[in-house]
Amino acid sequence: MTHQGMDDLMVKGEEESFSALKSRLVDEYGSAREPEINRTITAQRRHFDDAGVRSFLPVLVERQVRDRLGEPEGR
Repeated sequence: MTHQGMDDLMVKGEEESFSALKSRLVDEYGSAREPEINRTITAQRRHFDDAGVRSFLPVLVERQVRDRLGEPEGR
């Protein structure tokens, strides 16, 4: 597999991870907060645009997003 092919797979995996993160957060925080969740994920991801190692980005972004959103209703 070419280097470009590997890059494509990594990007696809990263996007799938962030899509799953968004779904989890919408399930927890409610669909009314989906726009806020999307904005917050996007803003936090931007902090890592230049990151060389991207394996843990979904975990790091999730922690930051949760910190900004606070506790879900009913907890």
